[in-house]
Amino acid sequence: MNEIKTKRIIGTLSGIGIGAIGIYMISHPRTSVEQLVVLLMAALVIFALINLVSVFFKSHGGSKRMTVIGALVNLGFAVALFYFRLTVAELIPYVFAIYVVINSIAKLISAVTYWRDGVPNFGFYFISGVLNFIFGIYLLINSYFQTASFAIVSGLYLVWYGVTLLFDAFNDWETQEQMSKTAKRMQRKMRIALPSLLGIFVPMGLIRKYDAKVASEDANAYILSQEVLVPEKAGINPMNVEILVHLSKKFMEAFGHVDLIFGNEALSYGNFDGHSYRLGGAMSDGVLFICDKDRYLRESVIHDGKVLISFKVAFDDDELAIIKENYRRFQENMFEWFCDTQLAEQGMLAPGDYTGVEDVIYKGTGARFYKFKKGPLKTYFALNTNCVKVADSLFENTGFEKPATGNIVTPGAYYQFLMGALERPGTKIYEKKIYSRETFGNAEEIARQEEL
Repeated sequence: MNEIKTKRIIGTLSGIGIGAIGIYMISHPRTSVEQLVVLLMAALVIFALINLVSVFFKSHGGSKRMTVIGALVNLGFAVALFYFRLTVAELIPYVFAIYVVINSIAKLISAVTYWRDGVPNFGFYFISGVLNFIFGIYLLINSYFQTASFAIVSGLYLVWYGVTLLFDAFNDWETQEQMSKTAKRMQRKMRIALPSLLGIFVPMGLIRKYDAKVASEDANAYILSQEVLVPEKAGINPMNVEILVHLSKKFMEAFGHVDLIFGNEALSYGNFDGHSYRLGGAMSDGVLFICDKDRYLRESVIHDGKVLISFKVAFDDDELAIIKENYRRFQENMFEWFCDTQLAEQGMLAPGDYTGVEDVIYKGTGARFYKFKKGPLKTYFALNTNCVKVADSLFENTGFEKPATGNIVTPGAYYQFLMGALERPGTKIYEKKIYSRETFGNAEEIARQEEL
């Protein structure tokens, strides 16, 4: 059986199975939550048994140990779910209700921020936030409505996700060639993914896995095994466009970051003005900085000790023209801003060793900083207008699809979206590569780079 047939069979069975669970939850809203916990418990046991069986076919001791540990963790979760299944079944709807309330508050904060910053569609966020808040509070105080609503909403979500899996199962190169542009656009809009809450912790897991692998295996071989190139999607790419996902062990950066490379320049958006921090840095003035790509990569990898996962994007000439026009509109809405170190160099502040995040960036990369006069990027907000927003804004009106997660899109959720796009035919992502201390050369080369 070839790879395409295997993919179609697995995708079809997965789509039908998940869709069937969704239909059952819709038709049995009162009892389906408890049975869903039992089903999850059974799935964990199956995964654990598969892992234990696979140990006998692995040759590397390190891989065997990690597989056994993974299997034991799954079995431990399964036992815990069995023992606390009734409690978990009662808690799940409450977690769902709390998520709805948190999401509604994020929408309301965004609505107020957008109104203040002159964004035309602030009313949509306000109405959506109010309705979601009322719905979430009612879920918290009405136990019957809470359980039934969770089952029905989750069921609809699973049915839609099952349909997405069925689409993906039959989405190959031959199908893409036969589809019209309108059909491809509809396919992108109809996609839906699993909720992005767990995506928050993806960068932490990725950096731990990376460190463990390069410590126990040949680093170069492992890195090469993780890098992917899909020649069919690369085409003729006249401009280097990369999306970088940052992995770091530093506490404040552990949830990841996303920025872009265009040609020889790096662009990054975030809360890079410590003087404007609100809510502990979750809100601040939005700042975009631009610097030399090579200098930025060296600073991030060599000095900050980060691992950067790069996803290369193939745009045609017309799409690159659209991106350049989007960027021109960006520039019209920006004004240059200076960090404390720059102000001290200009004689506007007393000389000193300023250590704000923006000062560290400037000293390491020579970046130019910009703020926005108005619009959604004027204010950074971690739960909405975060580092991911710039890629969406610059790629607007091109064939680049947006994440299908909806609501809060974290760097980890965006990584999952990019991985899925890399693996699917008909998308713009054609290559994945890794920038790390290991890829920058041996110890002598790293020492030379650090001296620079």
